[in-house]
Amino acid sequence: MDEIRTKRLRWRLPVASDVDGYMAFVSDYEVVKWTASWPHPADRDFVVSRCVPVDRERGFAGPVFLGDVQIGGIGIMGGELGYFFAREHWGKGYATEMAAAIITRAFKNPDLGEITASVILGNGGSVAVLKKLGFQQTGMSRCPCIAQGGEYDALDYILTRERWLAQNPLLIETDRLLINAFAPGDAGAFRAIGARKEVARMMQSIPHPLSLQQAQDWIIEREYTGKIGFFAGVYLRDGTLIGAVGLGGEPVSTAYFFHPNQWGHGYATEAMDGFLTQMFAQFDLPELTAGAMVDNPASQQVLTKLGFVEIGRKMHQPSLRLEPDPLILYRLKRTEFKASR
Repeated sequence: MDEIRTKRLRWRLPVASDVDGYMAFVSDYEVVKWTASWPHPADRDFVVSRCVPVDRERGFAGPVFLGDVQIGGIGIMGGELGYFFAREHWGKGYATEMAAAIITRAFKNPDLGEITASVILGNGGSVAVLKKLGFQQTGMSRCPCIAQGGEYDALDYILTRERWLAQNPLLIETDRLLINAFAPGDAGAFRAIGARKEVARMMQSIPHPLSLQQAQDWIIEREYTGKIGFFAGVYLRDGTLIGAVGLGGEPVSTAYFFHPNQWGHGYATEAMDGFLTQMFAQFDLPELTAGAMVDNPASQQVLTKLGFVEIGRKMHQPSLRLEPDPLILYRLKRTEFKASR
């Protein structure tokens, strides 16, 4: 847990060399006046004390980077979320983006039942962030503020594990990948994958050639809504979209595809293993079906590794093919999938 990456940002555990990065923005009173413990004027010795990793049993906290520039800090200590960002980076969604990733990582701890947060009265920006993240207000309290030199009224918030799971059922993390709903700006990256002939000749739902508008429409039509009948993006940890996984149809079937440049790295098996684990649990599915074109031995191998067994064949014609070719049909029972894990 030494580093977390989102689409735009990077978080890591603190090191001694972070002092100057923090000093660049904690000297701004408008930043620290909303925090409990950061002093004003900035105290270099205090900053130095915050540039060492904390006891993991207490939680985790560290700096946030945009590229190579340190723009803030965020963490969860004792189950309480806290963050601040340089003033020039307010209003860009960075706090929400990184806090969502931090919360996701925190809830990987099965013993963590809730995350709390407090906002000094008047900090409307932080209130908006917490509401976007699903926090609910529980009341008010008095909060110390070293920078302002006293105690002030604060709004108290809580995010329970149950509420977080209800709002984020599709955020799946594997060793190297993240699986999540497509982002609004993913159409171009999706087109770069779907427009490849190697992909289109295996997928009936992807037209060829594929325009940017068609890519956008494809994503919108298959948006995740909490119900069967969707596709989600598969991303590397740096935010690069490399493929998609989906669930739909009757009987319920799963499908996937990846950019040819990413073939041969085990991403399909890794992504589908994580995806199927959650789908079986989330939708209480007794079994799933899948298909692989007869001339797609790599996909056949992936399905076999996951525990799928061949149950038949039928003729199938993706858009790029001039005539139908055999599609191998597979089935995976939940009991057999769980037994193999």
